[in-house]
Amino acid sequence: MNQFTFVGKIQNIKDSESFHPVEKRTFDSGWSMTTVRFNCISGTNRVMCVAQGGKWNDDKKNVVKTFSKAVTNEDGSVTKGEKIDIPWAKRFDEKEIEKVAGYRKFVVDLGDAQMRYALQNAVKAFENDKITDELIAKTSCNTLEEAKAALEKSVARKHVFLSEWDFAEFMAKVVASDKIKNTTFRISGYQEVQYSAEKGRFYVNYRVNRVDIAKEGLDDTTDLSVDFYFSKNCVDDEDFDETGKGYINGYTTYWDSMMKKNGFMPITFIVRDKEKLRVMKKRFSVDDDEIKNVGLVGEVIQGASMSAITYDDLSDEDKENVDCGLVSVEELAAAMGGQKVGERIAEIRLKGFNARKKTVEETTYTTDDMHPAMAENSVEDDDDIL
Repeated sequence: MNQFTFVGKIQNIKDSESFHPVEKRTFDSGWSMTTVRFNCISGTNRVMCVAQGGKWNDDKKNVVKTFSKAVTNEDGSVTKGEKIDIPWAKRFDEKEIEKVAGYRKFVVDLGDAQMRYALQNAVKAFENDKITDELIAKTSCNTLEEAKAALEKSVARKHVFLSEWDFAEFMAKVVASDKIKNTTFRISGYQEVQYSAEKGRFYVNYRVNRVDIAKEGLDDTTDLSVDFYFSKNCVDDEDFDETGKGYINGYTTYWDSMMKKNGFMPITFIVRDKEKLRVMKKRFSVDDDEIKNVGLVGEVIQGASMSAITYDDLSDEDKENVDCGLVSVEELAAAMGGQKVGERIAEIRLKGFNARKKTVEETTYTTDDMHPAMAENSVEDDDDIL
């Protein structure tokens, strides 16, 4: 499952007759679904994200199906996590939350995680009579009581949910709040893929499961880690000299929640660096119809392209000033912001290998396996074919 990490500001999407960013639907079956769509504004990118969850209207039918966390035993052995059910009425109990694996929790942290860590250290230091001037200065707490009170407030700003419905409901409040307008967030989750066999089309969402206030100094980014499968001649550099773009074509796997199985979706990375394209072509060597696998990281680009301001972009008056030596192109470009906004683009731009999966590996797949998840043919279907 492809994971994403976006760093940017959360922007509410305007509601209209044709599009409702926040939807709360109830079906005849008694199932209710809350869907919250919002934009992540990261640099010149505007990427739509989704928080979504459902539950039965009759709470007696609700239960949180999740996974327990692994436990390290006294002898050093590890007991793996397993499927567990949490009673609906106990889903906010700290003891129940503590049982659940971190990757199965849904988190909205509206506090400063670094300050929270410092406050935790300060409380321990005060209790052990080992407080330092550095911790006092960092936390602005001069007593144990002040540190405990500040820590309690910080912990209260971290919201942990076991139910995705609760998470979506809370995100609806977060997105609508004016208090977050100037806050930079780290938004993470997974790439959700759905395939319509009728239309022969894939639909992709960026499904959010965690939102944190970004650490100070963290750059805006829209990174997507992709489990990438490729075959022979996957690198296309034919038009690079003309267009400044190369292509790496392949597939990525996804989970089809309706079919309850994995499928493959075509995916293309754009490469705008000639040397990087040359190296990738060298790395991606494949024979015949075999399929190989590697982890890649791309930048999700959905917005306006940016390019450097040149002489041709200047007004006639500015060009005359440059021609006379009264000012340079570089000085004028700097005064104008350095870059200009170009055409709108939507692409996944290659950043490089995923450090955790950077080695190209062989698989047992062939090109015939690179298709969407499909239902198994029934015996009757086979008889009809024969």
